Amino acid sequence: MLGQLCLVSTSGDMSSRGMGNHNTIYLFPYKYKKQVDDFFKAQCDWDLIIYDEKFGKKGFSSQKHYRKLSDTFHILENLNIFTCKYDFRTRWDMSFFSKDELGQYEPYVVHDNFNIIKNYEKRKEFKIKKLSKKTVCNWFGNRGIDINDSKFTYKAVGNPYEREDWIFIDNKEDDEIELYSLNTDIAECYDGWDKKGFSWAKKNLISLIPKEDNDKWYEKFRIVTT
Repeated sequence: MLGQLCLVSTSGDMSSRGMGNHNTIYLFPYKYKKQVDDFFKAQCDWDLIIYDEKFGKKGFSSQKHYRKLSDTFHILENLNIFTCKYDFRTRWDMSFFSKDELGQYEPYVVHDNFNIIKNYEKRKEFKIKKLSKKTVCNWFGNRGIDINDSKFTYKAVGNPYEREDWIFIDNKEDDEIELYSLNTDIAECYDGWDKKGFSWAKKNLISLIPKEDNDKWYEKFRIVTT
């Protein structure tokens, strides 16, 4: 889920230091990033106000900063990014929704209010990709590998929503069925399998496509959809 953003609690009611023993993660669509940015700017201004030399003195007012924080919070609440009053009594970070980025916030619970994960899983479906033999020959030829147009068997598999296309090829000269990524500038064999008993069925080909380390890593955490 490259580029997917989320909010992560760091302190307050919805954090592991608050009402529970875990931090809270809210996934949100990128189209709402401006509203989220406005909230974080207001949160930052509210944090900085205590450093004003007049803070705590008679006549000094921080109401406009508090009002801005409240207003931007309610905008996110109306968008269903925040869901309750306890979110307001919480400090938040913005992060990419990935295993490496979120490791520092464990343990946590993921709230998927927009069904982002569910919709992403639908987009992970691979399909057989139609490529002519000429196209395959040109692809390998442009990358320094010469294959005979009449003496090879192949099937390409791709995801129409992601830049992820692969080709399985039997060039008749090797003992293996080889797998190449079509999204690189270099034709380098990723993996290979013995030709004997190899199945060219779509289900088998898809099962052999390498999975990203981050694929479904979030399944060990509780996913909440509201």
